[in-house]
Amino acid sequence: MSFAIPSTTSDYLLEGDPAIRWQTMRDLLNLPAEDWRVEQARMLSDGWGARFLESQGADGNWPKARWTDTVWTMCTLVTIGMPPRTPGMVQGFENIVGRLMPLGKAVSRKALTEEMDLCHLGFWLRIGARFLPKDERLPALTRVILELQMADGGWNCRIRTKRNVNHSSFHTTFNVLEGLKEAAIVGIVDLAEFKSSESRALEFMLQHLMYRSDKTGEIIDQRFLDLAFPSYWHYNVLRGLDYLRETDAIHDPRLKDALDYLESRRKPNGRWPVEKRIPGDTLFDMEPMGQDSRWNTLRALRVLKAACR
Repeated sequence: MSFAIPSTTSDYLLEGDPAIRWQTMRDLLNLPAEDWRVEQARMLSDGWGARFLESQGADGNWPKARWTDTVWTMCTLVTIGMPPRTPGMVQGFENIVGRLMPLGKAVSRKALTEEMDLCHLGFWLRIGARFLPKDERLPALTRVILELQMADGGWNCRIRTKRNVNHSSFHTTFNVLEGLKEAAIVGIVDLAEFKSSESRALEFMLQHLMYRSDKTGEIIDQRFLDLAFPSYWHYNVLRGLDYLRETDAIHDPRLKDALDYLESRRKPNGRWPVEKRIPGDTLFDMEPMGQDSRWNTLRALRVLKAACR
């Protein structure tokens, strides 16, 4: 099935930041890699990517505050698609993981599981796999994460403090999945093992129709329907669907409800808004809240493309 977007929409996206342009070229316009990689490289010197890099201190850290700290900034850099060989990432990563995973020493499962939330282990793996795929600590980190997968298929940060937790968290599940996916891309985890783990996690989400109780059918949390970006550790339906678009699960009939909701949020001009900033500090605002969003328009369109809508 062919998929086409109006020229007014593609023009709107291509007038945006290099981070938007290169992903539009790759995911919606199907341009060859030699074209979109040139645009991706521009992120190092232009737009949001360059602004994030300019905010990094000489010690490798970003300003310490909610959503500006090093781990959140580096996660955002992965999300917007910064090239793997981005300068400054080695020191930034070491500042995040060095206390619990000192370079040159064996990775302590006990330290990771007792002193750090599982979500952050997912962030560490995601950042490391993108920017330092040969780091010797990443296979052990991956193993710890895989071993913490719960019986229902997902993951939950609360297991660190509440050992009797037996139901997965939507938030944690995607924070972990995004890390494991990056690890699988660069060969840190065996692809077949990752796919098996991913399949169990996605089945957990599909049983909940991406945002509903599997027992009552009620919406679990209205915030799951917010079109927020960046989402940091928070789950929302668009974030979940954007992950599923690269899996066979995107064609599962249980996604009809979530896909219908996504389509219902399209404005008459063919765009999607960005809304409800997650409270906290930012280094700068990539997009004005409550207005048309290139990020959400890009993500929504590539989801609908993958779902053959």
